[in-house]
Amino acid sequence: MKSSQLLVITLALTTVVSCKKNTLVEQVDVPATPIEVVKVKNGFSNATDVKAIEGAFKMYELPYVYKALEPNFDATTIEIHYSKHHLGYVNNLNKAVIGTKYEFLKLNDIFKNLNLADTEIRNNAGGFYNHNFFWENMSANAGGEPEGDLMEAIVRDFVSFDGFRSQFTEASLKVFGSGWTWLVSDKSGKLRIVTTPNNDNPLMKNLGFSGIPLLNLDMWEHAYYLKFQNRKRDYVNTFFSVINWSEVLKKYDAFPKVAVSATTTTTILNETNVPADVKSTLVPVEESK
Repeated sequence: MKSSQLLVITLALTTVVSCKKNTLVEQVDVPATPIEVVKVKNGFSNATDVKAIEGAFKMYELPYVYKALEPNFDATTIEIHYSKHHLGYVNNLNKAVIGTKYEFLKLNDIFKNLNLADTEIRNNAGGFYNHNFFWENMSANAGGEPEGDLMEAIVRDFVSFDGFRSQFTEASLKVFGSGWTWLVSDKSGKLRIVTTPNNDNPLMKNLGFSGIPLLNLDMWEHAYYLKFQNRKRDYVNTFFSVINWSEVLKKYDAFPKVAVSATTTTTILNETNVPADVKSTLVPVEESK
């Protein structure tokens, strides 16, 4: 073979390899995915700029600025919790109810008519309500112990306030994964501590118990992880420094109670014998079309 022919063949093979190489580079040359940075406003916002998409339900407006609960709960966690997680539930609920039997129902009525198999409505309506309740029962310069009829009921049903606090704390620490801890009352005024998984709450039917919610604690990791990491007990203990007991007392005093025995009883977690006909009220800040 002549040297000129060998040169031509060599050049041709080089060109083919070069083309394949260039093709491979083009296939894998994908721009890096940008990392989304969560922006916060140093805790001074009163959250009025956080708006849900147009729909049946609107965001509950925080009665305090993000940094109001410091040093107990940090402003960054409160802001992300409210403006990202809580907002997400409201937006998703507004979209999920469209075209369903829930579209024109108020939040309380959604729970009364809820089919637990409707998981999108269940999760987002629960997330909306539970967070409204959570924010409302906290405030700056709060904590301490309740007064009035509520304190009498706590002593009656938990022996002492310390007994209540201990049982509430231990119940919270036993929440596996994501969920909520609740202090609820039956129609007689008897208090119980219950826990719910995910975003379930005592107003939902067929959960095995019911009751009038008085107080709740968010045990999802997003509620505490930035500040407390895996120190869940520290988180629960700190919660007692921000409980707005005057608000909890309002909820307890707001419904009429039937006579109850003065005999001291023991609270059982997730008790199932709460009367099924408890009239559930006190859903904070609900909006409907």
